[in-house]
Amino acid sequence: MTEEEIRGLFREMREDSVPADSLARVRMRVAERTAARRGWKLAVWVLAPLCLLMLAVALRSPAPPLRIELPALPPVRVAPAVVQSRPRHVVRRPKPPMLIRIETPDPEVVILLVGN
Repeated sequence: MTEEEIRGLFREMREDSVPADSLARVRMRVAERTAARRGWKLAVWVLAPLCLLMLAVALRSPAPPLRIELPALPPVRVAPAVVQSRPRHVVRRPKPPMLIRIETPDPEVVILLVGN
């Protein structure tokens, strides 16, 4: 189709009248969509101040902590450290390696896990 043929079709469509039931259906759908938008607008106007109030309550400064006075304790005397003349030697014994034995259903296969 050429542009002239398309324009001719549009002119013919403009001249035809639209049935009343089609207009009514279109108007009902438009009314449903705008009603849904009105509900959101109402929800925004109600919820926005509530959110701002909750934010203000959350961000306010907390009350200063209570100060509790404790009674004074007597001074603690520390005994002087005793100096040893020779260092102590600690004998460390080596740990035996850890061994895990896993037996499988096959009697010829045994898994051994050795760790430190």
